[in-house]
Amino acid sequence: MTRTVDAYYESYQLLHAGNYAAGFRLFEHRWNPAVIATLPEPFEKLTPQPAWAGQSLLNKSITVQMEMGYGDCIQFARFLPLLKVLGATCVTVLETRSLHNLFAPMECINYLTNDEKSAVAAETDYWLGSMSLAALALHAPAYARTLFPITASKIVGSEGYLSAEPSSIKPGVGVNWSASHGALHQIKSTTSAVIQQLVPDAYSLNPDSDADFVPLPDDGWKQDWSLTARHMQAMTAVVTVDTGTAHLAGALGVPCIVLLPDAEHVCWRWKNACWYDSVVTLPRDQWSRVPELLAQWRLKPVQANTAQPPCVFANPDPVKKPPAFVLPKSRNTSVVTLTGIVPRATALELILPG
Repeated sequence: MTRTVDAYYESYQLLHAGNYAAGFRLFEHRWNPAVIATLPEPFEKLTPQPAWAGQSLLNKSITVQMEMGYGDCIQFARFLPLLKVLGATCVTVLETRSLHNLFAPMECINYLTNDEKSAVAAETDYWLGSMSLAALALHAPAYARTLFPITASKIVGSEGYLSAEPSSIKPGVGVNWSASHGALHQIKSTTSAVIQQLVPDAYSLNPDSDADFVPLPDDGWKQDWSLTARHMQAMTAVVTVDTGTAHLAGALGVPCIVLLPDAEHVCWRWKNACWYDSVVTLPRDQWSRVPELLAQWRLKPVQANTAQPPCVFANPDPVKKPPAFVLPKSRNTSVVTLTGIVPRATALELILPG
């Protein structure tokens, strides 16, 4: 067991060094009970079917349990189409409700649910943790591996793989100074005062506080990442600490500056390879460059991403507007059929516990 735990922690060293093939392979040890017991925030497999272990996915169904924080979920969503490339006929994504509408336009997803007991989640052929998708991409057959590169020179979807129609807010910069409330909150976060010195006039993308910044419309964006995405697409740029806000901006192709913590706490994601083309990272001793970079972007605006997700089965017609959801309140479980997003052979359903 000690060797397993050591291998898991070695995976981080490899990822920090940019050795993704070996790092993601050892990262698979995270689901070992001995490893989970060492974690400050333990997690668990939520559905009963066997974990996918490399068997053929042709004509099979699979449930993908999205893992860890919002940023992790957004970052690894780029690999979901790989499951259809490998032959899966049905992909269920098990995820917290606030991300459902954001991921809904991805046609490689058949079901989105936050009910692990629902049939669409619990009765598929296989189960997979979302962060295993990277290891799957790296060790997939050549015909699939070449479609989903993870190298120092190219990461699949780095140009942006999510889309949203811009909201009607006045163009401006969005800021977030608060990382998620986990073990690294204090390490990654800064203060609103520090941000205000860098960007005096901006929208607040911090769901906990607006401080002295301009509040976004009270339209539910704090509970629905797709609404956050719409506001972000209307912004000229985003300045944020290392949190889900940064990953959303990158996934949308929105110009973004990520203010990194002290060097010893910088996450492996911001080293070696570019996971998001629209993101610029600044070490703490270079935060003062923010006004300069924003001025450069104002002179030469970066085109916002409106591309479809990188799914080989996606319809080429662009998404005209986000879907409208009407959730009945008279049932414990709501089943909502999505139509009118893009033409599709079968409707995609969201299973949402009430």
